[in-house]
Amino acid sequence: MPPRRPTQRDIAERAGVSTATVSYVLSGRSGAKPPPPETRERVLRAVAETGYQLDQAGRSLRRQRTDVVALMYPAPSSPWSDRLAEELQVAAAERGFAVVALPVITSASAPAILRILRQRYIDGAVLLPDCPLDGPELTALAVQGRSLVVFDDHLEPAGFDVVRQNRANACRAAIERLIAAGHRRIAFLAHADDHGDPLADVKLRSYRDGLAAHGIAEHPELVRAVADSRSDAYAAVRDLLRLPDPPTALLSASDRAAIDGIWAARDLGVTVPGRLAVIGIGNIPEG
Repeated sequence: MPPRRPTQRDIAERAGVSTATVSYVLSGRSGAKPPPPETRERVLRAVAETGYQLDQAGRSLRRQRTDVVALMYPAPSSPWSDRLAEELQVAAAERGFAVVALPVITSASAPAILRILRQRYIDGAVLLPDCPLDGPELTALAVQGRSLVVFDDHLEPAGFDVVRQNRANACRAAIERLIAAGHRRIAFLAHADDHGDPLADVKLRSYRDGLAAHGIAEHPELVRAVADSRSDAYAAVRDLLRLPDPPTALLSASDRAAIDGIWAARDLGVTVPGRLAVIGIGNIPEG
């Protein structure tokens, strides 16, 4: 027969306090009249001595909250999303919350992620750019009581908060800068979808629109879906620079790929920015 699990009553008797005090200490709450530090120490010592474990499932059911926040991001992660995850964990810990990461490897994994959001495994979520969820789905989750912060340049807030990064403006400014400098063969390192093809996302659309606005034809061989892989970006830029008519400028949807583009140019003896102008869209320290 397995030994009986210690309860909060056992903790209270061992520490010489009420069960309400034990509950207060273990909940991590802060109030107008917290127990004295020595009382809190007695409770925590009794917890350690008895091996008491808080029943998180039952506690969450009673309180109708889990104190868990999800960070949902398209894989692979980036230095930007890694930094945001660090900051989120710090902010959450200060408020008694835990953070779980939900990487979206492919669009096929979105239904499983949605199930986690719907079924009260978490209290809220931060969704980074390009997560495969649309406005009505997010609104339905908000109606169910989920607190959501969504990074998106086009969605309108509908029960959830939206953070806009204006990526289209950044891309347009980069294209205008390169064209004003006299460049007409501008390569683009795009993000990729599940099949390795360039996504018609805001950055790629802005690249195409910028060329079209100046009457510059788009050359398919200058668009490569390698912005998410440093090694692929390096190989792609080496290939681009070996074309009979190589690009004179490179615009990358990520800083990481832009940096590898610079390395590829260096290894081929192509000077930057002398023979190749390079712009990366991102916000990492290297960039």
